[in-house]
Amino acid sequence: MKEIESLKKLQEIDSQLHRVKSDLNEKPLEISRLDAELQEKSSGLNQLEEELKQVQLQHKEKELELQTREETVKKQQAQLFQVKSNKEYSALQLEIGKAKADNSLLEEKIIEFLEEMDRLRQSVSEEQKKVSASGEVIRQQQAKLKQEVESLNKEVADLENQRKIFIDQAGFKPEVLELYERILKNRGGMALALVKDGACKGCFLAVRPQIMSELKMGKLITCENCSRILYVESE
Repeated sequence: MKEIESLKKLQEIDSQLHRVKSDLNEKPLEISRLDAELQEKSSGLNQLEEELKQVQLQHKEKELELQTREETVKKQQAQLFQVKSNKEYSALQLEIGKAKADNSLLEEKIIEFLEEMDRLRQSVSEEQKKVSASGEVIRQQQAKLKQEVESLNKEVADLENQRKIFIDQAGFKPEVLELYERILKNRGGMALALVKDGACKGCFLAVRPQIMSELKMGKLITCENCSRILYVESE
């Protein structure tokens, strides 16, 4: 019975250790999730900034095009004084009129680009504020998670030290400790299972009466189904 009692105490330590390590394993996932959340928020801002950049480039191209066209019109207007016939004069005037109409349409397009640039600048400014605010919240959450990781690492170290000291003091037989460690690893940190109401509480398989009798005598027995070390509550 002493051996089972010692294993139960070891299991208490290992249950705490398993819980703390599980919590510890979750923290990097939470930190990564927050990174992804911030990246997703930033991607919207990046898209708006790219749209603004493209509109600015198109605006510049249209302004250069308008400048070239206006210079052409000036040259054509200068040519009006050099033509020698009414037919050439009328044809050139017609060409100048068409060019001016095209330039007028181009000016409207440039105004549209200016309006779009103003709209996008406003959107970028608003999105920057949102991303900045969200980023600050996320960074605070990540800092808190990192502090929790440090605390959990310390708790793991303390429990592992406590476990080592207990094993040294308990004086387990090597084969018993080896069996316990193997089951602990294969059964998710739970190597022992209580037998209550005639069933293993690890897998709920019914325990035969003969095994119940042997357990009450302090014999070390594993469950036929889940392989956990069985024990009964002290009467």
